Amino acid sequence: MREPDDVPAGGLALASDVADQPSVERAVARVKERFGRIDVLAHFAGITKDALASKMTLQQWDDVIRVNLTGTFVVAQIAAREMEDGGAIVLTSSRSYLGNVGQANYAASKGGVVSLTRTLALELGKRGIRVNALAPGFIETPMTDAVPDRVREKAVASIPLGRIGQPDEIAAVAAFLASHEASYVTGQTLLIDGGRTVGLGLA
Repeated sequence: MREPDDVPAGGLALASDVADQPSVERAVARVKERFGRIDVLAHFAGITKDALASKMTLQQWDDVIRVNLTGTFVVAQIAAREMEDGGAIVLTSSRSYLGNVGQANYAASKGGVVSLTRTLALELGKRGIRVNALAPGFIETPMTDAVPDRVREKAVASIPLGRIGQPDEIAAVAAFLASHEASYVTGQTLLIDGGRTVGLGLA
């Protein structure tokens, strides 16, 4: 992966439906046109539509799978086709892939991302492209802001570090996995949950 010293200054913001192939193809083409190449993909799009499995509608299931799993596949597939050999892909799973009450759709989608990460790492390794995933725990985001106080307090009590994680802590791990410092790391899903999973004996 080449160092970005010759990348044009300035960013590029584009709207895209991650699960719609033509939409993603247009966005990736614009990025390639603007910057000349694609070295890194960091993919974070995701939604929740929680309900107990016995009450979950098929629409709730389909909506979450479409964005979280199908969308991840579509973006990774299209970006990888245009990516420089030696590039890096960082996908986003979740600690919930281990299972979480009321999140059958979300947990299944994020478990799928773990399997997708491992498979893409095998397939793209011959091009020197590394593929890894993040599995954040309870992070301070608009999504978790909607969590009831009693649930939030219970979650914090189960975290060995005793606090909710911050978005910049997730971004820092993504930046590491995309960097040359992680040049021999691929096919991994890294739990970033303040030790909560270790406390449950699942790590």
